[in-house]
Amino acid sequence: MFGEAAVVTGSVAQVPKDVAENLGIEVLPLIISVNGEEFRDQVTIDAGQLYKRMRVEQLEVKTAAPTVGEYYEAFKRLMEKGIRQILCIPLSQNLSSDYSAALNAANIFMTDYPDVKIGVIDCRRVAVPQGLLCIEAAQKLKDGVPFEEVVEYCNTEWRKTGLFAAVETLKYLAQGGRIGKAASLLGNSLHIMPILSVVNDEGVAAPAAVLRRKDKIVPTLVSLVKKYTDGYSKLRLGVTHADNLEGAEALREALLAEFPGREILIDDFTPVMGAHTGPGLLAVGYLYE
Repeated sequence: MFGEAAVVTGSVAQVPKDVAENLGIEVLPLIISVNGEEFRDQVTIDAGQLYKRMRVEQLEVKTAAPTVGEYYEAFKRLMEKGIRQILCIPLSQNLSSDYSAALNAANIFMTDYPDVKIGVIDCRRVAVPQGLLCIEAAQKLKDGVPFEEVVEYCNTEWRKTGLFAAVETLKYLAQGGRIGKAASLLGNSLHIMPILSVVNDEGVAAPAAVLRRKDKIVPTLVSLVKKYTDGYSKLRLGVTHADNLEGAEALREALLAEFPGREILIDDFTPVMGAHTGPGLLAVGYLYE
């Protein structure tokens, strides 16, 4: 939040708390229900504990995006602080109702308060790349880049972001209906370690590689990032995991060897997303120019 402009996103974007505070990014928590008990993502639920429970218990886990009303109230809070330009970056509309809720709230709000301009971006991404786009947008606003230019940047540059993730099993994605183009792998899923991607224009999960040896996961993830960011002049990277810290640390070291001199943060995979992927996930997100 700088001057009259601010960025709004959801907790699935995994924007680190200190970064959000420094750049004035408003983060709305999504909702996760575990055996009927409701929690606010990254606020009242511990990711590590959830993933450990998922390994040993049969949990009924459900998730929900912020409502139209919650987005409306977030926009109103910002307006009351003097904000007149809001850039909202929810997760891919093909993965959640998050985008439609934000868009409907924005349209209602701008009718009620015509002096406030809200741009809602379908970033076709989720988790780390969604967050990196939010951070880049907020930094540009902080640096004084005009609001319309930042909106245009997000509307085009999301194509230079992506996520690659290794999952232990496809069953959680299949159960939650988020399996997307990776459904073709289900028949052989007992004997493979799939690498999934969210890099396409549809913003859905798709198979990127099929492995049969665990020691191939980290080099494959690094190789995919290298392939998709070829020719970069600027590169942001982030590693995330679901109860797989050892793998995350190994992945960060491998990325630093390939892309030296970069700050690569490791973060717990947000529980709202982990509910659909299961424990053990290891992923890397990128944004390049």
